[in-house]
Amino acid sequence: MSSRLEGQRRFINLWILRTSIGLSLVSILIGLGVFLAKGRDYLPHTPAGSIASIIVDACQDALSLHASAFLDFGMLVILFTPLVRLGAGIVASMRARDWLYVLIGLVVVALVSLGMLTGQAGG
Repeated sequence: MSSRLEGQRRFINLWILRTSIGLSLVSILIGLGVFLAKGRDYLPHTPAGSIASIIVDACQDALSLHASAFLDFGMLVILFTPLVRLGAGIVASMRARDWLYVLIGLVVVALVSLGMLTGQAGG
């Protein structure tokens, strides 16, 4: 792999990490602020179920300014960061024509995504 491509890969990974940490921090601080402003009217809850149901619940709760929606969003950003980094690695590998890494990366993304989307029923 060329040093130029390797430098681009490092830059993109750094940008992804900084952005995800920033988004997560801002979201969690907003959630904390909402929680402190509302008092004990609405206590944050522990999300359960599939990622899709957690995202839907967080969106609905955000419209009502529930603290848990912002806390959940911050945690989801951190949860999805490795998948985004893997996606960026797959794109970089496509550019480098490293088809084995592309295939392995796609299989990993598919398995992790399937697991997150199906979630744990019940809970």
